[in-house]
Amino acid sequence: MRFYIEPSPAGGWFVKLSGHDAPVSRHDTEEEALERRDAYQVGSSRKPTTGENVRLRDGSPVLIRPVRRDDKPLFVAGFEHLSDASRYLRFLGHKPGLSVRDLEFFTELDHEDHEAIGALDPFAGEGLGVARYIRLADEPRCAEAAVVVIDEWQGRGLGTALLERLVESARDHGIERFKASLFTDNRAMLALFRRIGDVTVVEAEGSMTEIDVAFSTADRGALKEALRIAARGEAGSA
Repeated sequence: MRFYIEPSPAGGWFVKLSGHDAPVSRHDTEEEALERRDAYQVGSSRKPTTGENVRLRDGSPVLIRPVRRDDKPLFVAGFEHLSDASRYLRFLGHKPGLSVRDLEFFTELDHEDHEAIGALDPFAGEGLGVARYIRLADEPRCAEAAVVVIDEWQGRGLGTALLERLVESARDHGIERFKASLFTDNRAMLALFRRIGDVTVVEAEGSMTEIDVAFSTADRGALKEALRIAARGEAGSA
């Protein structure tokens, strides 16, 4: 990855990733932009080492960890690896690109009311997928959840691996169930949520379906042990 800066039409400076139109971040001064550019450059040159090493069902290794504020370049690059169909399913409509505000929202988290678990290619350092929850203000034991995996890595079990770890984080913060909005014909996503709990269709109108997912009551200790084993690469993720 190579980064550069340019003036923002609205004032301030953008940091941009070569080969991508979307800015990675915006800064008030040129000095701040240069500092952030250099930090992104150093971060992107390092091989990822921190996280949970997981081997998927097809044998592919991935590194799974919570999303960080410096992951904005991964989101910019990863978005380009989503087909128009995948973008449409994830954002429930056409999404031509990510804005600076989108990137701030996706990466600047408190990891309690808003959590995101990401997967990286342990060799190339590229972002492969993200599972996210946002706690509902009027239902603190419930959160809105979503999962996205880049096209090349779909169908390998990565979505399940991410969602399982998102559930564990949610439980640790007092969340007992997820809600999700999806297209009625998105059977793959519906099947994914059924792997983590009991799914109830709350509302189905036209092309959209609202679901409620109560987490499985299976022994949490057994699940955590399974995740620990997967982290050591002794078993594949479903």
